[in-house]
Amino acid sequence: NPPRPALFLDLDGTLAPIASDPAAVTLDADARDVIMRATSASGGAVAILTGRTVADADRILRMRLPHIAGTHGLELRAGAVTTSAGYNAAALRAAIRDVQAHFSRGAAPRLEDKGASIALHYRHAPDLEAPLRNVAQRTAARRGLRTLEGKMVIELLAAAGTKADALRAFMSAPPFTGRTPVAIGDDVTDEAAFEAAQSTGGVAVLVGERRQTTAAHHLADPSAVIAWIAAGLERAP
Repeated sequence: NPPRPALFLDLDGTLAPIASDPAAVTLDADARDVIMRATSASGGAVAILTGRTVADADRILRMRLPHIAGTHGLELRAGAVTTSAGYNAAALRAAIRDVQAHFSRGAAPRLEDKGASIALHYRHAPDLEAPLRNVAQRTAARRGLRTLEGKMVIELLAAAGTKADALRAFMSAPPFTGRTPVAIGDDVTDEAAFEAAQSTGGVAVLVGERRQTTAAHHLADPSAVIAWIAAGLERAP
């Protein structure tokens, strides 16, 4: 229970349960109410740090939070201003063609075009993990991209930037300045945010299945995350 917390929350697997189809993920009414209350109580010091686009996060949240970092920090909304990292669109289009050509027959990953990145989902076909990793790494090297692996997904990104960069950017300005950063997430893609929060005296919380992590704390699942935030609101002055 850190003093004057600023919450940095992942979305899938942290606030909302993971679904087999990423498009089917939803945030229930109780979770939405707690996030709204936390945002109000903290003067707006609640941010979503997600691999989804900002627009997709808005769709799932069904509300417009002032602060969201999308596409693993490549998109940043701070109040009324949304900025996006510059990226090589031609390289991404070529990468899409490379992946589609390789998996033109048989099982194929579900391809999600996020603008500055391409997400290659294989939750529907777990046996694709090894061949998809190989194809993604070779494609990234050929097209000058970088890879980022998450739960049953591999992304090809055309720009620099991480959730850590987003957390630091938010913490440098009101309403986050002077607060204690609390980073909560479930995936290896959240480790950068965990490290950034803890390096500045904050807290990191891993959600879900225990694994090797830099986070010093743990919550069992999204319902436990919501319950913990709600309990904090009850204790707050």
